[in-house]
Amino acid sequence: MTDSVHYTSTATKFGDVGIVWRGQDGGATVVRIFLPARDKATDDLIRRSFPGAVRGSHTMTKQLCRNIQGLAEGRDVACSENILDMKVCGEFQRRVLCRLTRIPRGRVSTYGRIAEKSGASRGARAVGNALAMNPYPLMIPCHRVIRSDGSLGGFGGGLKMKKDLLVMEGVTFDAKGRVPAEFIC
Repeated sequence: MTDSVHYTSTATKFGDVGIVWRGQDGGATVVRIFLPARDKATDDLIRRSFPGAVRGSHTMTKQLCRNIQGLAEGRDVACSENILDMKVCGEFQRRVLCRLTRIPRGRVSTYGRIAEKSGASRGARAVGNALAMNPYPLMIPCHRVIRSDGSLGGFGGGLKMKKDLLVMEGVTFDAKGRVPAEFIC
């Protein structure tokens, strides 16, 4: 098989999640995961970003679809990062995304703490930008990063999805909608 780009999608309670993957010599790596968008079909977003992509399936993507469905239902699912094509990310973004994989389920961290641990002590905004461009949401848990005041910040799937994911993982919120300090690592 020559190097080719494919896509598939899986239905979750949040909407369709799209997976773009590259197949080569029988193997496959994930190039991007698309979260549901309110006003656009996931397949349309994929075809716009990857015009030559062909709908298809692979053993790896079938398992990934099951994992994504499990994550969206609140289950603790182990996803292998080995299937991600991290070459699509710059060095700083790779460091930031790697740092996110260390945030345990049921806990959160802040943009500032992630920046500090990624070698950019005053780079909270840069971390936010790196997360906004996270090509692997859900697999790399950018929903577990919040503002220093405990408020949610942003998320590609929307703040309701971010909060729902955190609640399913066991994170609670105070009366002002902020994450209490005991959940921040």
